[in-house]
Amino acid sequence: MKKRCIITTIITFILLVGLTFLLPQEIPIHFGVSGVGPVVNKYFILLFTPVPAVLYWAIKRKYHK
Repeated sequence: MKKRCIITTIITFILLVGLTFLLPQEIPIHFGVSGVGPVVNKYFILLFTPVPAVLYWAIKRKYHK
């Protein structure tokens, strides 16, 4: 199971790095009522690389019983 989490993390990282070349430099993360919101750098999405592996691990652990 640990090997599958590592592979999932690596594949996610590769996909997100590929997407950074297609995205604009700044990405809005929330729009308020006025239509203006904060923006983040496009490399911010790389922080979410381990999310699919963590979710897989949590679900697998919960239903492994």
